[in-house]
Amino acid sequence: MEETNSETTLAAYYDQNALAFLEATRDVDMSEVHDRFRAALPDTGALPARILDAGSGSGRDSLAFRQMGYDVAAFDASPSMVAATRDHAGVPTRQMRFEEFVWEHPFEGIWACASLLHVARVDLPSAVSRLVDHLSPGGALYLSFKLGEGERIGDGRRFTDMTPDNLRYLLDQSARLRQPDIWLSRDCRPERASEVWVNAVVQKG
Repeated sequence: MEETNSETTLAAYYDQNALAFLEATRDVDMSEVHDRFRAALPDTGALPARILDAGSGSGRDSLAFRQMGYDVAAFDASPSMVAATRDHAGVPTRQMRFEEFVWEHPFEGIWACASLLHVARVDLPSAVSRLVDHLSPGGALYLSFKLGEGERIGDGRRFTDMTPDNLRYLLDQSARLRQPDIWLSRDCRPERASEVWVNAVVQKG
């Protein structure tokens, strides 16, 4: 995504609607997806695996992984979400966009839950490639998108929707990734149970 008004608008949406967003997402039970992601993490022996929460939002997942004993770091494009993650999860959190992502060390796991969906479709391959660059050998990447086709604007935010085939094609563009585990799920929020998500866990070869 070009650094244009779309990125500014996205960050502004989360900053202006921070309280409502935190209340709607912070207590959602993601344990089933956490377990599926954790099962794909490489063995690190006695050391805790390093997990990056990419687009951390409320800090819900950062906190969960930290409480499980992982070494967690996070980033988000919104200053309000950066502050929320730091306050709620107590993990190092940076303000950063996917398009400028870089880190000083790799991770055994990168968790991108409902975050890459704000990246323009044309920019998704490079955004995913940046994440894969920062996975250790055998490291696992989780990513999720709303089920659908194309790009749209909703609630003042850009969404890039995916089908399972679209997501498989996106991941297949990286020769460094193994075959992905792709599945559909219902939104975990009861008031949005009709919404369907496309999820994937994929390991770096």
